[in-house]
Amino acid sequence: MFLFVLGCIVIAACDDFFEEDLEGKVVTLIAPGDGLATSNSSFTFWWEEVDGASKYNLQIVSPDFNTIEKLVLDTNISKNQFDVQLYPGNFQWRVKAFNSASETVYTTYTLSVDSSLDLSGAEVILSLPANQYATNDTNVNFSWQQVYNANEYRIKIRENNWASGEVIISDFSEDNSYEGELPEGFFVWGVQALNDNSASPFQTRELYVDLTNPQKPSMISPSQGATTGTDVTFTWSRADDSGSPVSDSLIVSTDSTFTGDMDVAIFTTSTSYSANFDVAAGSSQKYYWRVRSIDAAGNKSDVINFRRFTVKNEK
Repeated sequence: MFLFVLGCIVIAACDDFFEEDLEGKVVTLIAPGDGLATSNSSFTFWWEEVDGASKYNLQIVSPDFNTIEKLVLDTNISKNQFDVQLYPGNFQWRVKAFNSASETVYTTYTLSVDSSLDLSGAEVILSLPANQYATNDTNVNFSWQQVYNANEYRIKIRENNWASGEVIISDFSEDNSYEGELPEGFFVWGVQALNDNSASPFQTRELYVDLTNPQKPSMISPSQGATTGTDVTFTWSRADDSGSPVSDSLIVSTDSTFTGDMDVAIFTTSTSYSANFDVAAGSSQKYYWRVRSIDAAGNKSDVINFRRFTVKNEK
């Protein structure tokens, strides 16, 4: 088993060593289009993925890279999209792709944002919590990027769904943050920007507040005292859970106290896992296994009693 893990590490290291040479490749920018002039202030910067790239560097400056007055953004990301809220002015933005061995040249576009009091086309870019975030804390901090020409923001939180769910919180904030106390449940929260003349559409995300520990899973196979070959499939079941999504921690060890080295220690959303055990030909080895459920909010089930089984290599 340990030889298998070591082999994976060596293979991963080799992949890093032989990363693709990006020199001569070009990042193709998609949006916003080059030379765009708009009164909108919310943008999704988007470009085509480059084969062999592990990350991208996105830079935004004002007014341009030849006469920089302000560095608006300089960030490395693994995706090919990034949301940004800008203020009125002239900008240039550029992207390069890179990996640990090489990088492309930058591709550059220009962008102009006009001042507008009309917020009907604006988009509030939500920051925290992330979509479908789960927490076991009833006190939740919300934040979003500021919208130019907005005087205040309305935050609304509904239970179960946005269209018709019961409104739990409906309040206003003069800045780009809000702290709210929520009961246990599944919620959709949204924010819109407001001024005296107009309002933006709501932008929404989902949120779990989960205070309940998941139930203990039920172990199925290998059964207590079973003898198996070197290829072993572990299976178990878990009860339905109405809270945040549940995953399971599977641990297999030669030590019944599970304090020594682990031959298997994985975290999975599945209820089965297959492993090959490195037992010498003609030999056998006792193992112990157990499973524990953990939900996305960090709540844990009680620890399940372990089962003992023997792996026998008859070759």
